[in-house]
Amino acid sequence: MTGEPPAAAPAAEDPTALVAAARAGDPDAWQRLVETYTGMLRVRIRRYRLGREDAQDVIQTTWLLAVQNLCRLEQEKRIGSWLATIAARESLRILRRSREVCVDDLDTVDRPRDDDAAAVDRRLARAWLAGTLAEAAAELPNPQRELFTLLAERPELRYVEVARALGRPIGSIGPSRARCLTRLRGLLEERGVTPDLLV
Repeated sequence: MTGEPPAAAPAAEDPTALVAAARAGDPDAWQRLVETYTGMLRVRIRRYRLGREDAQDVIQTTWLLAVQNLCRLEQEKRIGSWLATIAARESLRILRRSREVCVDDLDTVDRPRDDDAAAVDRRLARAWLAGTLAEAAAELPNPQRELFTLLAERPELRYVEVARALGRPIGSIGPSRARCLTRLRGLLEERGVTPDLLV
């Protein structure tokens, strides 16, 4: 013990600081990374249609590999994409393994469909995506956040109405919207939300 006060915990919205703290052995930073990105991992893994136990194995293996290889991550702010790639590879590994141990005639196997579980999974995925979008939007500069909120709540508004509501010149709405969406896309990608996830 050096007698120095502990370093302040990194801001929840700063993946670079979280990764740096996790690399330094901060268990709180690891916990925050797990809390921040496990929802995204669940949504990504669901696309592979793994069973619940296999999906949970993929999540655990993803975090284990992250612990073992975090020192190799070159762009800390891309932690979400990096974790998503690990999860995708592990999901494919499990799918390949399950194909090796397959039933001779799948038509003779009575496999009940779990529509209720699928509906719950879809609701959870939508809730996670909505929460992640809200977190990312909260990081936008105030003028962009106001514009995004208005456009999200009232998509039917024309630019002239948006300009009037926000007290801005009409000619600024289109470029402001483009900058806002570009910045929001980057914030979502940092969290592992990419366009293919929304398909």
